[in-house]
Parts: sequence; C-alpha cells; structure tokens
Amino acid sequence: AVELDPENQNLKQSLFVALTANGEISEAIKLLNNIPAESQTQNINHVVVAANALKQKSWGQALSRIDRVAGTDLDGMLATIFGSWALYGDRKTDEALARIDGMEGPDWVLMIREYHAGLILSAAGRDSEAIPRFQKAVEYRAVAAALTETYIRAVEGLSRAHARAGNADEARKAAEEGLRLLSDYPPLLALRDKLSSADTKITPLIASPQQGGAEVFFNVGTAISRQGGLPFAQGHLQLARFLAPQSDVVHFALGNVYEDQDRYTQANAFYGEIDAQSPYYRRAQLEYALNLNRLEQTPQAVEILNGLVSEDPLDMITVLSLGGVHAQHDAYDKAIEVYSTAADRLTRPQRIDWRLFYRRGIAYERTKQWPKAEADFKKALQLFPDQPDVLNYLGYSWIDQGINLDEGLAMVRKAVELRPNSGFIIDSLGWAYYRLGRFEEAAEELQKALELMPSDPVINDHLGDAYWQIGRKLEAVFQWKHALAGEPAAEDKVKIEQKLQVGLTH
Repeated sequence: AVELDPENQNLKQSLFVALTANGEISEAIKLLNNIPAESQTQNINHVVVAANALKQKSWGQALSRIDRVAGTDLDGMLATIFGSWALYGDRKTDEALARIDGMEGPDWVLMIREYHAGLILSAAGRDSEAIPRFQKAVEYRAVAAALTETYIRAVEGLSRAHARAGNADEARKAAEEGLRLLSDYPPLLALRDKLSSADTKITPLIASPQQGGAEVFFNVGTAISRQGGLPFAQGHLQLARFLAPQSDVVHFALGNVYEDQDRYTQANAFYGEIDAQSPYYRRAQLEYALNLNRLEQTPQAVEILNGLVSEDPLDMITVLSLGGVHAQHDAYDKAIEVYSTAADRLTRPQRIDWRLFYRRGIAYERTKQWPKAEADFKKALQLFPDQPDVLNYLGYSWIDQGINLDEGLAMVRKAVELRPNSGFIIDSLGWAYYRLGRFEEAAEELQKALELMPSDPVINDHLGDAYWQIGRKLEAVFQWKHALAGEPAAEDKVKIEQKLQVGLTH
C-alpha cells in the first residue's frame, strides 16, 4: 500500500507502528527515515529513534529524542528513566540519578523510580548505595499485584546488591522473601542456589545502558499486559528485545503476550529462543508444550511434558499439566498413571498438593472408579479444608448418586458461599436442588448461574429442565434452544434435540 501511495504519511505511520509491534525495529527505523521530520510527532516515533540511538551508544541523540515524548504519567515515567540510562551510558551517573530523583507521581511511579535508581547504582558498582534504593522499592508492597514482574525483579536486585556488597545473609533473606511472594519465580530460585555457593560471582541485575533501557520497556510492557492492553504491551516488549536480544526474561514475557492473544505459533518462537541453561527453560518448555497441544500437536506436546516430568518428577505444575493434557483428550487412564506416579513419591503431602488428589479423583470418577475418586476428594479436603472446587465436586457427586444428601448439599452450599461469583459452582447447587426434586429452588439458583455465564450450554440446558418441571414450558424450550446454540458436548446435544421434540419425559 505504501508503494502505491508513497506520499501518504498517515499510511507510513500506521506501517511504522505495525513494524514496531512485530519486532521489525530496523525496518521501522528505515521507514521513519522516509517520513519528514515535521511529521514525526507521535511518541512512538521518538521512542523508537531513542531506542536505536541508545543501542548505537549515541547517548546525546537518545536523550534529546526521548525528551520529546509527552503525555501521561506512564509516558513521562518511561522518558525520564530511559533518559537517565542514556546519561549513565555517557558516564554521567550522578546526573542520571538526579534526573530520576526529580520524578514524582503515584506509588507505582515511585516504586519504579527507586528500582531504577538501584539498578543504575548497582551497574556502576556502587552496591552499598544501591541497597537502600532497592529496599525502598520493595517497601511499596501495595503495587506488587499490578507490577508483579517489576516488583519481583526489584527483590532480585536487592538480593544481588547485598551479595555483591558482601552481605550474604541479607542476600539470602531477600531472596527467600521474594520466593514467599512468588514461590516458582525461576530467576530467584536460581539465585538462591547460587548464593549457597561461596565461589559463585553474582552479577548486577542490569549491567549496561542498553539493558537498562530494555528494562524500562519491560516494566511498562508487563504492567500493561496485566491490564489487558496486549498489543500495546507487545510493542514495548519488542523494544525491550531490540535493546536486550539475549534476555530470557523478555523472551518469556513476549511468549506470554502472544499466547494471551491466542497466537501460539508466534509465542513458541519466543519460548524456543530460551537456552537450556536458563532458569526460564523449564517454564518455557512447559508453555511450549501446552501451546503445541492447543495447536492440535498433542503427541509432540506429551513427549516434551514426559521429558520434563522425568527430569523432575515432583514438579507439580508440570505433572498436573501432563495429566491435564491426557484428561482433555479423555485419556483418563494415562492421567491416573501420571498422577499416581507423582502421588507415590510424596512422602509428606502438603496443602498445595490438594490439586494432585483432586485431579486424580476426577479422573477416577470419569472412569467409574467411585470409591477411589471419593477417597482422593476426601484426601484433597484433608490437605485443604473447605477448598471450593473439591467441596463442589464431592458434594454434587454424592447428591447425583443419591447418597449423603444432607452433607452433599451442605458442601455445595459452602462452595457457593466461598465462590459467590462462580457460575459453574452455582450451577451445581441449582442442579443439586433439581436432583432432590426441589425444582423452584433449582430454577432460582440456575437463573443466578446463567447471569454469570449466559452462553454456557450446560447451564442453559439445566435451567430449561427446571423450567419444564415447574410448568414454564415455553421458557424451557427457549433455554434448550440457547443450549443447542452454545455448542454442547455431542452426547448432550442428542439429549437436548430430543427434549426439543418431545419435552421432558421423566
């Protein structure tokens, strides 16, 4: 299109943005060179030119161009910190820090301010000065939920700075505190192992101005992705990759963003870039395998997952993922085998292991092995009393079989109390009432469930049945038609079609 209309500057701008979002930064810069300077007014123009200048170590150009960015708190924060890394690159560390320290704003801005001040000081070898800045950053705990990736990296920066300053105990303490927040965070797990070895040299989290510039793009990109702005996040993460092409944390984040947009092949291209020696490798391979399954390449997915489980049989995330893939394809016997192998290795099951017994219980129930299923559900509740999913499944199963009716109904009610916004669980309560012949109460609960999940074929089908039983037959037919439009399971579809022909006959 640009070739057909080479003077169309708006078209060129649109192409420029698309190239940046796709990670074709060099091509975007070539295109920008053909856009008149007076037309380069968008923030994204200035940001990309500044990123390229920083990569080329053209510190002055990076600073002058980033200072043309204007707009929101987010834009201002990005420009201020990015410019500080350009000053640091120009060996003006104190000016860089003064620029950062002039930044004000809400707590999330202040947290990132302290974090990047710590990064610059640590990169400059001034770890004893970096420590209090990192410490201030991690004291902004209220922003951890919105800025999880940045917050946990601030904790890692603190731990590394302590280690480099010779404070081994404080370094370990910081790492452990971070793992209490995010127990499976790969870089902190790897750092904790390194800290136990006296011979290991600990590097700063960020070692160059380019990595520092990449970090601020990473911070913005991951924060935006948590708010649902995936295409915008993607562009920032691509700029991070442009400046730090070897960064596993950036590759993993890009994989996540593409995966969240259902672009599984592209996501796997980023996961595949992560080296086998990286702390992120197992997590990346897990996501890679799950994406292969989504792409209907299940044998390859299972092969990778089997390999990961063989390497670490007690990695429950991987065990549950492998079992889940088997269960998704109705291979419940294989799922049981995976879960049982892991369960046999657990000498002292912990609260977190409730999922293993719950999942195996479902697989036993689906293969008509109810006594074993019931035992697993009870074991899951022993490990995690009042876990809503388990209460719901066990309670409903009892009611469905006509046993332990009072206890079963109490369990499902408790599950609804704990998860009042779960349409799935409220549907169970409604259907439990239906099975008990309490059709008015069933309809009332199923209406609530439908408000939460209006397109769900199972809930529509259940509500249709309840309406039929209380004489609201036209509404019943309406709900069954909705159920049919919702693409129900094949066996349910046959039953619904029969009800639409002759109504309920029992």
